[in-house]
Amino acid sequence: LSHDFHERVNDFARYLWMTHSGTVSEDEFILRLPHMLQTQIIEDTRMRHINACPFFHSLQNDVVESLALCMRQLVFCAGDIIIHAGDMGSEMFFLDRGTVRVVSSDHKTIYATLSQRGAFFGETCLFLNKPRSTSVCAQTFCDVFQLGKDDLFNELKRRDIDLAQMRELFFNIHRENERRNKAIEGNLIRCKEPQSKLNKIIDADNQESNEQVVPKIFLPGTSFRFIWDVFTTLGIIYYALSVLYQIAFRTVDEENTAVGIEILFDLFFIIDCYALRSTQFAFMENGILHQSKGDIIKHYKKNGMIPDVVASISLLDIIFPSYHFRLLSLVRILRLPYFLDSLCAHLDERGIRISLASNLLAKIVLLYMIACHEISCIWFIIHRYVERGKELTWATSDCPLGGDTGSDACLAMWSDELQQHNVCNMDTLNDCYIRAFHFSLTTLSTVGYGDISPATELETIWELCVVLVGACFLAALIGAFGAYLQQNDTTGRNSFYAKLDRVKQYMRFRNIPPDIQSSILFFHHCRWEASQTLDERETLSLLPQPLQLDISFAVKEKVIHTVPILESLPIIIQKRIAHALRPQVYAPRDNPIIYNVGDIGWDVFFISSGFVSISLPDDATELDAAGKANWTAIQNKFDSTGLVLGPGSHIGESCLCSNSGVRQETVIAATRVEIYALCRDDLDDICQVMGSSKGGALKKCLISRTAQVVIDDTDHCDEEVDSRVTRRKKQSSGKRNTFLFHAS
Repeated sequence: LSHDFHERVNDFARYLWMTHSGTVSEDEFILRLPHMLQTQIIEDTRMRHINACPFFHSLQNDVVESLALCMRQLVFCAGDIIIHAGDMGSEMFFLDRGTVRVVSSDHKTIYATLSQRGAFFGETCLFLNKPRSTSVCAQTFCDVFQLGKDDLFNELKRRDIDLAQMRELFFNIHRENERRNKAIEGNLIRCKEPQSKLNKIIDADNQESNEQVVPKIFLPGTSFRFIWDVFTTLGIIYYALSVLYQIAFRTVDEENTAVGIEILFDLFFIIDCYALRSTQFAFMENGILHQSKGDIIKHYKKNGMIPDVVASISLLDIIFPSYHFRLLSLVRILRLPYFLDSLCAHLDERGIRISLASNLLAKIVLLYMIACHEISCIWFIIHRYVERGKELTWATSDCPLGGDTGSDACLAMWSDELQQHNVCNMDTLNDCYIRAFHFSLTTLSTVGYGDISPATELETIWELCVVLVGACFLAALIGAFGAYLQQNDTTGRNSFYAKLDRVKQYMRFRNIPPDIQSSILFFHHCRWEASQTLDERETLSLLPQPLQLDISFAVKEKVIHTVPILESLPIIIQKRIAHALRPQVYAPRDNPIIYNVGDIGWDVFFISSGFVSISLPDDATELDAAGKANWTAIQNKFDSTGLVLGPGSHIGESCLCSNSGVRQETVIAATRVEIYALCRDDLDDICQVMGSSKGGALKKCLISRTAQVVIDDTDHCDEEVDSRVTRRKKQSSGKRNTFLFHAS
């Protein structure tokens, strides 16, 4: 999937964790509680919205409580379309958190912006049987409660409540909304007149908003931001490696050269801090692009402004040469994990995927090596500057070439005449750095060879600090490696093999024939190779419904465009169908039979790739009553389409208007074929949202195999569709009504 989907999923997961503490479904959480606690939570979170809605003021408290039990908690991302104009809706929504906009069907006119807790929308469908006239879009992340039409009317009918007063209140509000919408549309027309006051006001607002838009190169994800973040990361790593190293090991000439490089990096970070990152670098938060300077500076204050400002003081080293100022630049190391995450996001946007576990492991290893380097430099600083006049130090007692302590065979040699040891007795200072790094690495890794050890109280105290840091890094490394291995076990091929083992155990327990076992294993292997999961809909079930639709359409867009009937549908209907499609794979050798004549099935199959062979029965005795009545039509249909169907065709459409679901033909894979199954119940739900005329036209085209959907006024199978959908909703409603009384 594209980087946009990764960002949307990450933003949703982040919002879910920060706002809901990772709880995906409040209903599942509440269901585990005792009866009294369930009642109290429902009263506090849901009943207040129903009580505040004017339609329900006349209802008794027990009715309101029953309606609150029927409400479902939903979360939507910024930019999600909660309600689509033109849909035959069957639910209303109560806003619990966030901001939504009520817009026209073309999304060009904004009728209202709702942000007050308890605001409701979509109520028209409860009282009027007509398509929705407006769309509702989530402007920010939104928590809403959904109340279904069937749930409402079932509760009212069960108590013999008159709907007249409720309908009267609704129509009053409905007329007020229509009056307001017409006034808005009239104002939009008048604002286009150059001499009108509205035109001047809107132009002033547009100029003000345009002043707050940053240049495109500063937007998140641009090549400039990528290159800039790369140089920023390299600069931080350079400071982490160079500052203490210069103090500990550099000569005067080398220090002068390094200071010149650091001045260039200082100027770079001054521009980064005061000119770009605080005013120009736009950012994404909760799926919303923030470009105003006020939002940018506020975000920067929360995310690293203080370390950057403190580190920029190191530039005073130019005026007042002192290592004390230069040490302040090390504060930028605190920003290193942030920029490493930014680089991962840039790479992800460019198609290079780095998992969270791999990212964590890489950051821990990098910080571990930087810590070893810094500790090595501090060891030598203690030896070179703090303990210059002490005969016995860790360096004078480290004799890799053999010999007595302080001799010329040691890392440093003691001079009785000068009463101090020299800096390094090796050929170069780099040789001393290698020994210091060896000392630090063996200590941090808890190996401790013992060839180098602290010799003074100060060195012992520092050694204890190093041991504590090493213990923390050891725990972090173990945790990072554990997360990396766990990710492979839960989401990698190991998890697939574990699930496959459970499938094999079940098949052995049920004594399933070997040929069927082979077909089942073949199907699971094909699904895993195609999507790295065995059930895509279950994987997506944690996400908001609009995001599920977008991802499903992105994955199955090729299939939709392969089938002419589906390609001619509106984009929102294509997304809903794509989300309902279930992939299946068949092959002549491993899994050849799609279905046999006389089988019972309720799926329509769309062929994505490969070819299938169709065979009709010799007579109509194996068919149900509908099949026998349409036997001649069935033969004529396949005479015109042929008995071999390929990509873009569909099979099994006879179940759409069948009461028994008996298959009228046998379909076998002639080659390796990938097909997508659409359940009749899912299609009924989609057709009901489309409306009777449009939904009936779609079903008619599938049955008659018309190339494109032509909308007409015929209600083909619509009464049957509505009755089936109503029955299913009553069954699900009955299950939800046991929600509160589950414990008792």
